[in-house]
Amino acid sequence: MGDTPSVANDTPGRDCGAPNGLDRPPNNCSGAVRVVVEAAIETDPFTLPSIGPAPQGSIEAIVRCRTSRTGGTRNKHAIGIDADWSVTTPHDLALERIAAAMGGYLSCLDLVDRYIPALRELTQREARRVLPQITRNSGGRWTFATLPTGCTCESFGFASASEAAGHLRGVWHVAHEYGVPPRDLERLMDPIFGAHDTLFFAPPTDEWNARATVREDRGVDQLWDAGLHPQTVAAIHRAVWPGGPPLPMWFYLGAMSRRPNLGWLAQTLQAVPDENLAVWLCWTNAELDHVHPEARTGWLQAGVPRQAIAALADGSYSPIDVARVSHATGRSLAAAALTLAAWQRAGCHPRPEDIVLLDELDVDPWYEPSVGAIDWLWNRVGRRGGPSRTGIGLVLAVCGTRAGAMKAFTQGIHDPRGAARLMGIAVPDHTSDQHPASEERRLAHQ
Repeated sequence: MGDTPSVANDTPGRDCGAPNGLDRPPNNCSGAVRVVVEAAIETDPFTLPSIGPAPQGSIEAIVRCRTSRTGGTRNKHAIGIDADWSVTTPHDLALERIAAAMGGYLSCLDLVDRYIPALRELTQREARRVLPQITRNSGGRWTFATLPTGCTCESFGFASASEAAGHLRGVWHVAHEYGVPPRDLERLMDPIFGAHDTLFFAPPTDEWNARATVREDRGVDQLWDAGLHPQTVAAIHRAVWPGGPPLPMWFYLGAMSRRPNLGWLAQTLQAVPDENLAVWLCWTNAELDHVHPEARTGWLQAGVPRQAIAALADGSYSPIDVARVSHATGRSLAAAALTLAAWQRAGCHPRPEDIVLLDELDVDPWYEPSVGAIDWLWNRVGRRGGPSRTGIGLVLAVCGTRAGAMKAFTQGIHDPRGAARLMGIAVPDHTSDQHPASEERRLAHQ
């Protein structure tokens, strides 16, 4: 077929790729503005209708046709590319496919099977009719889910969303995705640019009033560079906060790359209306938000810090667990959430009953397990048959020091009750009925 025709980067800070500064308390600068949740989102805000090869629907192009992969005769003829990207050629393609199965060759079969699909995809990306499949990693780099063989893009990624999206919609990248020569695909793209009378460098006239939905002055232009059409921007805003204030660009970038449930966003913002909160929700949504979509709303209203909520959302604690700790220990809901979040960040998962036990053993209720200390102990005793990481954390909480915890482990003590007896701490009578061996077996599986 060879003859055929910036969004500024923020410093990284989270495993999910979220920009820093999302854990600050809400800034309700929108005053009395409230979110109005639509009963249903009739259409997918992330999906736009595809465009054809020309505004009027179809175009005609002249291509060179060969009957041999190398050399052979070369003829020029016209083809028609219709509005649905089907192709009309002077050949009987069904018969040509039979001939190809018997060893023959016709370059127009490659044109129909590979070049036109690549041309269609390139046109949709240039016109921002499809969202770029990019994500921001924990190092703050924008990367692709898959890397086509032979392309210059690397797993290291790009410094900004606009750079990543620009490469993704480039001829070179699309050509390697579809296995066609970039120069040939570029030549096929020229009449498409001419028919639409644009190179798609700038967004179209803002008939959707998207500029009123983005906080930054040139936000719509920069989001266009990052692959978002103004119509998509306006549709996302309408889905999560109809009639609400303009939202930061980082909100739209998070919505584009992480695809949170917009109905969940709308419901949460209805209860806690704040523009910066919308950004944080986009960049920290997790499985918990699908299972318990009301959890964040309750925690936010109870004053739980965002950092603790994000840790809980990434872990396996449910709102019921937080409520159980609060009820059993007398902590406020916010304090109970902070306690479980601290254990979650340390890679441990004690049960609510374990937290109650630590309180009864006079462990400071504001105790936060040390990740470094638990790592140190885990590397020495957390082998096969040894205590679990959670068990190590609980023993460390009772003993208070690495040395004290190591003393317990060297004596075969793997549970907090045994550690308390070793340290001379009185164990409440009602907690001593459980056999130590059964308690150790339970902790070994946590």
